[in-house]
Amino acid sequence: MGGFFYDETNRDKLIVLYCIKSLDIELTRDQFADFCVEYDLIPYFDLQTTIGELEESGLLAAVPKAFGQAYMLTSEGEQVLEMFQERIPQSQRDMLDFFANRSRDKILLDTQYSATAKEAYNGGYTVTLKSMESNRNILAIEILMPDTRTANSAIRRWRESSVDIYKFLMNTLTEDKPREEDKTDK
Repeated sequence: MGGFFYDETNRDKLIVLYCIKSLDIELTRDQFADFCVEYDLIPYFDLQTTIGELEESGLLAAVPKAFGQAYMLTSEGEQVLEMFQERIPQSQRDMLDFFANRSRDKILLDTQYSATAKEAYNGGYTVTLKSMESNRNILAIEILMPDTRTANSAIRRWRESSVDIYKFLMNTLTEDKPREEDKTDK
């Protein structure tokens, strides 16, 4: 594979540009790192360096979104990719397109239903659970958890069941059913 590229750094840069174009969604650095690690495309630390270099050179842009900073190709990045994507063998481009198609829905779900935790200044962890649509929060919940174990558990469960939890909350909050006190008045 190395014969097709001037060096590994340029290869990694082209793969990052190609994957972001192929995914065709706004995604965070962590989401892109997960994608690259899952398919063994670029080692994690090399990826972080590559993204930084691409951003520094103006080929990638980080844009603030409700779910975090999203990375997207700049017009210069698109031009560079157009000129040099042939250096990625067709079989590898086909494989990258396959991985992108396979992962797109999951990544979109991660941006629609996000969960983060940060250490609270007074102890514990603040867990933020969000549901977003068109880059707008349609639900945001902050919960103070006592320790990392419960914070991680809440994040894991939100990621596993966010759609069901959101539906449950919406049904519970909007359902028209008589309250207990209304029943006893009759």
